[in-house]
Amino acid sequence: MLSLRRQPPLLWLCCLFLGLSVSGFIPPAQAQQVFHTQSATIYYEDPASLREMEHRLRFSQASKFSQSYFYTQDPVQAALSPGLAAKVDGLLAKVCLLLNKWPKKAQGLRIFLLKDGKQVRQRHLVFQPFQNGGPSWFGYGRLEAFYEPRTRSIFLSLEDLHAGILAHELTHFVLCESFAVPPPASLQEDWGRYVESSLD
Repeated sequence: MLSLRRQPPLLWLCCLFLGLSVSGFIPPAQAQQVFHTQSATIYYEDPASLREMEHRLRFSQASKFSQSYFYTQDPVQAALSPGLAAKVDGLLAKVCLLLNKWPKKAQGLRIFLLKDGKQVRQRHLVFQPFQNGGPSWFGYGRLEAFYEPRTRSIFLSLEDLHAGILAHELTHFVLCESFAVPPPASLQEDWGRYVESSLD
């Protein structure tokens, strides 16, 4: 039997990767900053991306929810993007109403706001490196968004973002957090498409 010291470096890298992915580690983004809402923590690179996210999240009843929103933000964060927290929490509330399900731990949601679909695909490969649809001929393919249930994290492409995409990923979060055993992935996708199509 070979000792662990004599094993090839690739084996050590695989063990390290497996250990980090099982523990829920998420590789940090460059110059990552944090924005808090009542139900989520949003990780972003620059304040302009928060304002862009707020601008892209348009759905019916967003302004109505904003008027009755009672979460008191840090004034510095509120200055960065005054309506974003209400829109994210309002969209989560709308998803919960459509599904008639409420997550047990809504405060644990993390949203990673990335520049484009290539960055989202790279993050996806960290969690599922052997899944079909890996690298394409010209680098990594694109992915608009995905939900990672072990870490309760949504990864979003700012370039592709709209309310339907975030609602779809929030559906995965709500379904995974509302049941002791989450529904199968295909059923979650069906519910995600239903919620996405139900937004006005």
